[in-house]
Amino acid sequence: MGHCFDRAKANVGTDEAMLLATQLLGVSFTELYTERGRQLPLADVEKLNSAIQRRLCGEPIAYITGYRMFRKLDLRVSPAVLIPRFETELLVDVVLEHTSNGGRVLDLGTGSGAIAIALSKTKDLQVVAIDNDERALQVCAENCNEHEANVELVRSNWFENVKGCFDIIVSNPPYVAADDPHLVEGDLRFEPSSALVGGLSGLEHLEKIITSAMNFLNPGGWLVVEHGYDQQTSVKELFADRGYANIQQRQDYTDTPRVMWGQARGR
Repeated sequence: MGHCFDRAKANVGTDEAMLLATQLLGVSFTELYTERGRQLPLADVEKLNSAIQRRLCGEPIAYITGYRMFRKLDLRVSPAVLIPRFETELLVDVVLEHTSNGGRVLDLGTGSGAIAIALSKTKDLQVVAIDNDERALQVCAENCNEHEANVELVRSNWFENVKGCFDIIVSNPPYVAADDPHLVEGDLRFEPSSALVGGLSGLEHLEKIITSAMNFLNPGGWLVVEHGYDQQTSVKELFADRGYANIQQRQDYTDTPRVMWGQARGR
């Protein structure tokens, strides 16, 4: 194990090499150091070497290992879904603060199912998760099965196939502008553009969601969305123009405006 792991550290860095080795070879961090003299089977050596090459090409570790942690949930991911981000955990926090056991929640654009599953595992909620991509829904279904999460999955282009009303609607929609230079840098190069790009301004999907959600919220229900670092003013205007009350926002761990929510007025 030692020679192969030392080469991995030299190529991709110690932390990343350790993560790749533990997840791909099924060994613990302790074993990496206490069993350095153990010879790896050729298949394991090839597996680690392949992972190193993929990482050197910039591919996200989550896609190489097939998993990403989100609120203590080890979730399956694939290039069909956006890799869950730490800042998106704020959406879960806000929803949990504004709903009670038994509440009905809609997760728009669920992807891997990170938000829906985290909500389902934390409170006794009726969670419906929608996505327009069949491959994403398959990943979400696998995660629901692995974590025994009670989530109803629906294929829908936003609200197209959604039935009934909800106490809370939550979404981390595509909100990156089409010409944003970050799209050709780092991990974003490998993630599905359909889960990232929100039209020319980045606000296309946010505007659709904020406009339509009022028709699917119970009186006094809440819409909670994640948005881009420079979209706070525009998103707040959308909430206000569409008649939402008690509009609030929260910053992420870098003190960047990231989540906004508003309340449907009684109808």
